[in-house]
Amino acid sequence: MPADVNSVNEEILNEAKKIWKTKTGKEKWKYFFYYYKIHFLVAVCAIVAVISTIHYFVTLKDSVCQVLVINGKDMELFDYQGFMDGFAQTIEYDEKEEEVIIDPNYQIDINATDQYSQMNVQKVFMNVSAETLDVMLCDESFMMLTRAQDVAADLNTVLPQDMLEKYEDKLVYYDYPVEEVGEDYYEEEYAGRYEAVAIDVTDFAKIKGTGMFEDKKAYALIMVNTKQMDNALAFLRYIDTP
Repeated sequence: MPADVNSVNEEILNEAKKIWKTKTGKEKWKYFFYYYKIHFLVAVCAIVAVISTIHYFVTLKDSVCQVLVINGKDMELFDYQGFMDGFAQTIEYDEKEEEVIIDPNYQIDINATDQYSQMNVQKVFMNVSAETLDVMLCDESFMMLTRAQDVAADLNTVLPQDMLEKYEDKLVYYDYPVEEVGEDYYEEEYAGRYEAVAIDVTDFAKIKGTGMFEDKKAYALIMVNTKQMDNALAFLRYIDTP
């Protein structure tokens, strides 16, 4: 930069310093706010965002059981908090560090092509991929979509003997037909598989008593990659109690 330009910049800076020294504290504040208010507000918002993010992760609790309720009754019409608290009382966990999550905020039309429906479908299976989802409660349409994704545990292998005997006639089996799973991997991964991928819980006491899936069938699926199998089974027992 030419010397004469540097000289002019220094002169302007020195003059600004002289003017600044002559102003009162109130005038300095007005001057600062007038010229730098946008920068100031941006900085404040950034600081708040950082503090909020830090607070979120510091206070984030580990989930001991996460359940998604898909196409059930709207939250406003049903006491989901009481339902969740009731289940929480049946298992042991550290309330300061851990939590039970029952999320009923999923209304999904599997035949819809709008962005909202597609995004909700993606969110559901993202939870599965992240290994944070333990149990899914859903209607028949979403159960049929989920079973074909090969994410539900075979209940024949995870249910204890007493539950297998009690719910034998309520298990929903799936044989992974080639036309649904595709020919590429059928012989290697799906041929001969016949698994109980869901359980019909329509008449379970808590489901029927609360009208959670009023006028439609309800199904429970345990995710194949759940890390909380004991609590997932405890949840199935819970919804079959008065």
